[in-house]
Amino acid sequence: MPSSKGPIDTLPDLIAGIPLFAGLDPAVTKQLAAAGLVLELPAQRRLFDIGEPIRAAHILATGSIKRCVLLADEVEKVLELVRPGQLFALSEVFSAKTYTSFAQTVHPSLVIALPLAQLTAIASRHPALALRLLETMAQRHYAAEFEVVAHHALSGTQRVLDYLLHLAGDRRGIAGETTVRLDASKKLIAARLDMTPETFSRTLRQLTKDGLIVVNGRAIHIQNATLANGAAAPGGKPRTPLRYPKMERKADVPSAAMLVNLCGRHRMLSQRLATAWCMVARKLSPAPARAALRKFREQFESNLAQVAAFPLSPMLREKIDVLAALWRDYRELLTATPPTVAQARELFDQSERILAAADQLTAASARAAGTPEARSVHIAGRNRMLTARLAKLFLFSDWQQRGAEARKLMAASRREFDANLAKLADFGADSPEITAQLAINTEQWRALTSIIDASPRFQIPHGHAREVLAASEELLRHMDTTVKLYERFAETTSAARGEGRPAPRQARRAQSAA
Repeated sequence: MPSSKGPIDTLPDLIAGIPLFAGLDPAVTKQLAAAGLVLELPAQRRLFDIGEPIRAAHILATGSIKRCVLLADEVEKVLELVRPGQLFALSEVFSAKTYTSFAQTVHPSLVIALPLAQLTAIASRHPALALRLLETMAQRHYAAEFEVVAHHALSGTQRVLDYLLHLAGDRRGIAGETTVRLDASKKLIAARLDMTPETFSRTLRQLTKDGLIVVNGRAIHIQNATLANGAAAPGGKPRTPLRYPKMERKADVPSAAMLVNLCGRHRMLSQRLATAWCMVARKLSPAPARAALRKFREQFESNLAQVAAFPLSPMLREKIDVLAALWRDYRELLTATPPTVAQARELFDQSERILAAADQLTAASARAAGTPEARSVHIAGRNRMLTARLAKLFLFSDWQQRGAEARKLMAASRREFDANLAKLADFGADSPEITAQLAINTEQWRALTSIIDASPRFQIPHGHAREVLAASEELLRHMDTTVKLYERFAETTSAARGEGRPAPRQARRAQSAA
């Protein structure tokens, strides 16, 4: 096992950066650093094995480690996915003579090894360190008890959500997003949560569909505001964390607000499809753009089928049929290979036609609902679409395709977005989550428009376009969360009316105005 006595200016820094030792007397950390070793391990290397004598406590400084036991037929059961800063195998270290588990690196890792006899001696002289170790062991025991209960009582979706929230720690706020990174494979994480990799992936898709997370490779963007169970919490009930039942059932008939949101997604996807096509045609990150084009096409068709399957009024049925007919032509052009400059004008025009049809469907669904809350979902969805639309219009104008028209439409889109922000702020004033989320939306919107207005800062090809697309993607995540918040606001307000409770103040004001 590669190991080295850490350089005098390295090991103390590593020790000081471990949360377990943070804030302790410098004399304590100095003694720990003097006793410790730094182990540099490549990926897939065993740190200790089953049956080995326990001589040291190990703390992961960087990298990733799994700790497992072997069940019948040599099946591995994952006990821990160790994160940097964590002292692992804690129960074995202080209660056994030999290991009953093994630890293996997942990625190249840096580990601090503290000889157990010296760690115990230092703790006996410094009660503050002893108390830290006791608290850590108690926390692990509490987590183990909860895990036993969770395995039998909580749904798989809830277990995955709790795992992601554990990764986020105390970094989450009332709104915005918290990004965590999966530092192990999905297969390994699934094993830790006692589920198959397929179930884990399906669960991530469910959490994405519910607006709680956005998955971007190994990066998971937790949408903080949607973790509240209802944005308005009418009737004075306390806000509670979102919980998933053991058996999850899908509604056969959507709420009015959910239908408005689903219809509105076609507007946003119509613009994202045009953007992805334009990226492929311009050879701007063509491989990811082709993958995005396939994904958005599948999402559009899935969404279209989902809405069409619901019991709709004759008016809405007629409008969904019009959208489906336009989609067939749009899809044919989107899938034509290779995309050419000659097709750009036709693609632009078709994206505008299908956007108009999708907007008519969404507006009609909001009118059919007949409530100001459903209209708020419609307006929030318009801003979600305008975010995607601005990226599309910029790419076409930057490409000198429909340039003058695209610039004119960009100016109109920016004016509408600002006007919609004011309407949404007034309507959601009763909800702290919505208010905080709108503040972030405003900040991100200003960032996007300032990048569009700025002179290109990069000399590399498509540098300005890449900046615009990155800012648009970030704002789109926030806008999708915002629509979900207004959808839940509408549903909780509708439930309050059904139970005879007073609706929130802004909902009453909007209803009176309507």
